[in-house]
Amino acid sequence: MKKHFSLRVCLAAILTLSMTVFASAEPKRISSVRFIQMQQITSTGRAPIVTGLSLSNDGQRLVTVGDDHKARVWNVTNGELVHTLNDQKDWVRSVKFSPDGKFFVTGGMDDQLYCYDANNYKRVMQFEDARTSVRAISFSPSDSERMAVVGFDSSVYIYDTSVGRKMRTWETTSNDQRCVSFSPDSNYVAAAGRDGNVRIFNMANGRVVTDLRQHRLRVWALSFSEDGQYLATAGEDRKICIWSMKDFQLLKEYEFPSGKVSALTFCGPDMIAAGSTNNRICVWNLRSADSAPVYVMDEHHGTVAELLWDKSRKVLISCSFDSTVRFWEWKSPSMAVSEVPVFR
Repeated sequence: MKKHFSLRVCLAAILTLSMTVFASAEPKRISSVRFIQMQQITSTGRAPIVTGLSLSNDGQRLVTVGDDHKARVWNVTNGELVHTLNDQKDWVRSVKFSPDGKFFVTGGMDDQLYCYDANNYKRVMQFEDARTSVRAISFSPSDSERMAVVGFDSSVYIYDTSVGRKMRTWETTSNDQRCVSFSPDSNYVAAAGRDGNVRIFNMANGRVVTDLRQHRLRVWALSFSEDGQYLATAGEDRKICIWSMKDFQLLKEYEFPSGKVSALTFCGPDMIAAGSTNNRICVWNLRSADSAPVYVMDEHHGTVAELLWDKSRKVLISCSFDSTVRFWEWKSPSMAVSEVPVFR
């Protein structure tokens, strides 16, 4: 009888310990601190979905773009609409401020790219026709004169922003390129799309440096860490891959709980945030050996289209097909991404 009692006690203790460990691994749910709601002004009487956003250098203005063919400038402090731009004739998919903060560029499904003065919002120029529906834009961080553009063909276009013309055209391995980004030192350009391959180009000579082939399905998002040591990629296979830019080896891999991964950004040196078609945002601690997210945000009611990190305020900003922009913040210990444990 004593043996059976002892066994029950041991099993109860193990179960309690297991439940405690499981509970400690549960992600913390974060609520947005504020949000911007698009107004119902489309011809069908609904609010426009938001598919792209960019923050000004001083953090005071936010530009959003969406399916109603418009770009809107917002006051970040009070959420008021400052200005509306109406040049694009179709869905606007991407917008980016230049690194020097003097202008921003919008691109959309009408194959057009427009450049605007960041102070008075007047159109500076219309870029040379991209000849493809524009999906993503990225500026060279070291200057504001080079801009990478991808769309629904197989090319990466490098523009000279001083004249608005294409400097170079590089080929990827498939049509329907969904994302593009310069590395922080401007030495590399990464692009990815339909076939799951992430191609990295040398900016100086345009040569292919390597192809990263971990994803099985379309890649929708990629992001470089601020120090340029790491590249994160994600997409339809729900994988989030962390790569070393030193030797292009896979360091770590996460799996999004549900939905295709549609947005991605590093949040400081030790966190990676991902948004999905299942309306959810998850944040992982890169220093942790645990593969579970540490934070979850589930207030969106539509696909999370883009994420950006406001490093000055330490705020994550998201936009969604639910016609909102949301602002999130959390407190976490300082951890260095350089100590990412190798995942095999």
